[in-house]
Amino acid sequence: MVVVDSSALIPLARVGRLDLISAVFEEIRTIEPVREEVLEAGKPGTASLKSFLDDIEITETPPDTDEMAELEGITPADAGVIIAARDGETVLLANDKGLIEVGRTQGVECWWVTTLLLKSTKEGVIDARAATDLLYDLVDRGMNLHPKVYTKVEAQLRELGEGASGEERGV
Repeated sequence: MVVVDSSALIPLARVGRLDLISAVFEEIRTIEPVREEVLEAGKPGTASLKSFLDDIEITETPPDTDEMAELEGITPADAGVIIAARDGETVLLANDKGLIEVGRTQGVECWWVTTLLLKSTKEGVIDARAATDLLYDLVDRGMNLHPKVYTKVEAQLRELGEGASGEERGV
């Protein structure tokens, strides 16, 4: 199971690859404030986000959200997805450094969008070449990614591609 944040949903919607989430996770949920945040008319990907969100569980904002938000200096929506993931003992998928840092202090296993991309490649959902192209598209369409992280993920995808090529040759 995974709890998804808007910081992961928006870039994946912009490149038309929300399907990667359901390819890796059987159960997906988010909270109502995230749903409200991403369904902003006139933004690229909103129609696909609506369709995706219609098929997943949307829960109310967990208790103690406002208190965590105030104590940690994060938004109530960020605090809500952290609490939902913590209390559900599940992965949190996000692409927000502050949210992930706080999530980890709460004992939550946090995945970046790049983690999802690598996992999708390892599981054969997408091949390494297509994943590398997708990485470029994500950044090109506005996903924040430090150049060092981009280079590292690109190298890992290259290694995965080389491993797959070797397997196909019987190496």
